[in-house]
Amino acid sequence: MKCPTCGKENPEGQKFCGDCGSMIVLPPPPLVQYVPVQLKQPYQLRVNVFCLVGAVLAVISLFLPWAMVQDKESGDTANLGAFDFNENFLGYHLFSSNFRYSVTLFLIGTAIAFFCPLGGVLQLVGSMGFIISTLTVTFETINMVFWIGALVAVVSAAFVLVSLAYPIGIGYEAGRRDALARLLTVSAFR
Repeated sequence: MKCPTCGKENPEGQKFCGDCGSMIVLPPPPLVQYVPVQLKQPYQLRVNVFCLVGAVLAVISLFLPWAMVQDKESGDTANLGAFDFNENFLGYHLFSSNFRYSVTLFLIGTAIAFFCPLGGVLQLVGSMGFIISTLTVTFETINMVFWIGALVAVVSAAFVLVSLAYPIGIGYEAGRRDALARLLTVSAFR
């Protein structure tokens, strides 16, 4: 390294000239240019809470009585749940295969609703099929009406279907219209 005052050569790293004693100024370090790096946005969670509420209501409805059966003569009543397919009341076999298919459709729709709001279509078809079947069943001495479980089932299907058009939950922005995101109950997005 050369001394800027006397020009004598000095060993590397020495701060003062060995001949004249003046300070040797070190050259400035080269400029480092920083290139900005685009960071990827982290994944964010999107949860359609409205759809999940509908799916949970559907599960609850399965444990409520779906039909009330009443004997016209004696006034005896029985509440039948969604899974009471083989029940007999006063010697009558109450549930036809239509009931079984309706509840099975409802169950499949409920399972799908935990992943996709389109499961509400199967929920609605299944619960309405059950209600229509109870309204059209005719026995000589028995009345059968749909009961609170079937009503909760219809309400749960409505929640799930409405959540498809108007998703309410975590990660949904007010003005943003993202059709694909509406098809998933829980999703991650950037």
